[in-house]
Amino acid sequence: MYNRIKNRVGGGGIGWRVVLYVVLPLWLILALGVGLTLHHVNLAQSERLKEDIKLIARAVSGPIGDALAGGDIKGVERTLSAVFSIGQVYGASVFDAEGRVLASSGIADVSLRNSPAATQVMLTGEQQELYQRTAGRDVFSHFVPLTDAGGRINGLIQITRRAKDFEQSFALLARTAWFGWLIFGVLMMGVVIWGHYRGLGRHVNALVAVMDRVKAGDWQQRAALAGPQELRRIALGLNEMLVEIRNHQAQERALNRRLRHQQKMAAVGTVVGGIAHELGAPLNVIDGRARRLQKQTDEPEAQRQLAAVRGQVLRLSRIVRQLLDFSRPESREIEPVELNRLLEQSCAAVRHEQWSAADLRLPPPGKPVWLRLDGARLELALVNVLRNALQAAHSRVQVAVREQEERLSIEITDDGPGFALDPDQLVAPFVTTKPKGEGTGLGLAIVHNIMAELDGSLTLTTGSGGGARVILTLARSSHAQGIHTTD
Repeated sequence: MYNRIKNRVGGGGIGWRVVLYVVLPLWLILALGVGLTLHHVNLAQSERLKEDIKLIARAVSGPIGDALAGGDIKGVERTLSAVFSIGQVYGASVFDAEGRVLASSGIADVSLRNSPAATQVMLTGEQQELYQRTAGRDVFSHFVPLTDAGGRINGLIQITRRAKDFEQSFALLARTAWFGWLIFGVLMMGVVIWGHYRGLGRHVNALVAVMDRVKAGDWQQRAALAGPQELRRIALGLNEMLVEIRNHQAQERALNRRLRHQQKMAAVGTVVGGIAHELGAPLNVIDGRARRLQKQTDEPEAQRQLAAVRGQVLRLSRIVRQLLDFSRPESREIEPVELNRLLEQSCAAVRHEQWSAADLRLPPPGKPVWLRLDGARLELALVNVLRNALQAAHSRVQVAVREQEERLSIEITDDGPGFALDPDQLVAPFVTTKPKGEGTGLGLAIVHNIMAELDGSLTLTTGSGGGARVILTLARSSHAQGIHTTD
């Protein structure tokens, strides 16, 4: 039972909590105020009714005292009858100094010889009052002393009023007050519940409904910006959070696709590396046998055919070397490398392996730029980029080095036709724009992998003159500051 009540109260909505923790305490405080007010009103009402009896007693004490002093009992009885005719009086009696009744009207005591209040009046001459039971009724009695012309007490007057009169005069007021308290409490509760629903509850319910639908998997839901400012801010925050979740989900899906692609490429690289390694030795044997046969014959046709065989072997060897470069594990050889010297070595290697009419321009000599990384891997990336640029350029290939606050960029620009495919496609393995048989589609894929190994990036864009621009970017952390070497 305790847990059910606790769950009902603790798990209720905001409206019921407002009723429980605000309306109900205010209602109880109001009840306390009504009770205290009625108590004071009851005391005041009782005092007023007592004062009425005292006023009547003082008003008749003079005439009755005169009549009693003159022995006019009839006059005393007429005065008592007049008093009794007042609706507020329940009974009136006149007693002598011995406590014997001389005249009475209505319900009153017939003897006061054993009454402490009467005895006190006769002794002190002061008025007395008390609640007592007379003739089986609960009454309120007020005693007033009677004096003669010499000021001696020669009797007293008892005027009674039913105790019920005091209760009845207060009962109607109490019923009215408590009924008003009940009606006010019900109205206050209704107003609070209605006001809460109109101003707060319906907007909270709308937010909860949106969150329930989101919980069910409907990520397209958005909360309405309505209600108080605080709720609008909550709704705005919820909407922004849902947008962020959607974006993160999209990024997660993209990352998963890239991860699956990388895993596939890793598997392909492993297989390709094994195949390339196995092809290397037979190709060397074929090239060696062809070279030996060239030395053993002087026939022109045989020389032409053997040269063609060696040319194809050379092409296959170049493909095997690219496959090995593509499948090579991530570099771990970190050493200081001077960038200008590395650029000169890369240009020399490209010039040595192929002929091109394009002019290859390096940046003018300047201060040494030291890097701390695997120089062989960066040189391989530069060779692949420069080879592609020389093959595509009409007349010029320009190399530039730009140092910025957080990175260093190597820009290689040519005046060729530019890129025919999207950059994301160009860095994928085995994708090439060259004629069939002239490219493997591994050059830019190798560069992309190397730059990822070096914590850098590869950017493919269009140059200002319309040709292709390849930007190799290295993080500032790759710089080897304060390194000096001698040649």
